[in-house]
Amino acid sequence: MKTWRHRKREYLFGSLLSLLISVASPFQAQTRIPFTNKMAHAVRRVEPGWRYIGGWCSCPPTVPGQVWRDNGTWDRKDKQGRREFVDVEIVLAASSEESAEWIRRFGGGTSSRICQSVKYQLGDEAYLLTCPRSFKSTLNYRKGAFLVRVHGDSQKIVERFGRYTLAQLPAR
Repeated sequence: MKTWRHRKREYLFGSLLSLLISVASPFQAQTRIPFTNKMAHAVRRVEPGWRYIGGWCSCPPTVPGQVWRDNGTWDRKDKQGRREFVDVEIVLAASSEESAEWIRRFGGGTSSRICQSVKYQLGDEAYLLTCPRSFKSTLNYRKGAFLVRVHGDSQKIVERFGRYTLAQLPAR
């Protein structure tokens, strides 16, 4: 069983590694703001049981004029000992027009019979997708030039983390 000190060390190491990667990236060094790291501190104050793991993605750009992408994962055990998790991806597009175009084309998911998509009230425009398989709930929303994608097994947790993320995004 991991001690509190060991978990804290893992958290600090993950946060430091995320920060170092973001600063070390030459094309992002001047504009990179680690929102998931800021968000992790805010979540820890409200819900201290979550463990944050900063991420890095070498994926192709979500939008053509993507400025940067920030990924983070949170996990914890529920009262029954089952693992709960949520993944957050924040993308800064070059313009709010680019983020609006992405939401119009992909925000509601693909035309699949497996997942259901409904409009959601968050940010400038949002869609909540529910699927029977992994990542059972996905919330895609935009605020100005920001695109946010929140995935997880629990719709309640996905909605909560969507609001946590929105609170951290600056007015642009």
